[in-house]
Amino acid sequence: MVPAGKNMQLFSKHRKNKKGMSPLIATILLIAFAVALGTMIITWAPQLGESKTPDCSAISMFISPYLCYAENMIRMSVRNTGAPVAGLALRIVDDTGETIRNLPNSSISKGGLFKRDVPHIISKTAPTRVSLIPSILFNGEVVQCDKPVIDIADLPSCEQ
Repeated sequence: MVPAGKNMQLFSKHRKNKKGMSPLIATILLIAFAVALGTMIITWAPQLGESKTPDCSAISMFISPYLCYAENMIRMSVRNTGAPVAGLALRIVDDTGETIRNLPNSSISKGGLFKRDVPHIISKTAPTRVSLIPSILFNGEVVQCDKPVIDIADLPSCEQ
């Protein structure tokens, strides 16, 4: 066992032989590290809050006054009561299968009315499901939403 006074002599002798970093160099290194870390955070920060999928929850539409079938046409008149829509697609599911038609020039502003007759022959042996699927602007591109904004399980005839 080494006496306490002897321990202090060994420590101070060892300390005298060891060279440390200059306080000026340490300060410069800390500042450089802080600047590099700040640059990385500023670069990544805008991407951290971005969603990877479009948010279509603000889109709301209702049939005004019709969405029906007549004379080999699907006739529709819908009003947009929610966020602006960049475009619409019409999904038709009947006994022949599923058909999706992108409707050209179908952007609708908030409060806007969209009227269109879409040619389609429907055989009425089974119910015909019709859905309107909106598209929105997302990160500068037109992206189709996952869920339809209007979904009718059995398309009625316009003559009713």
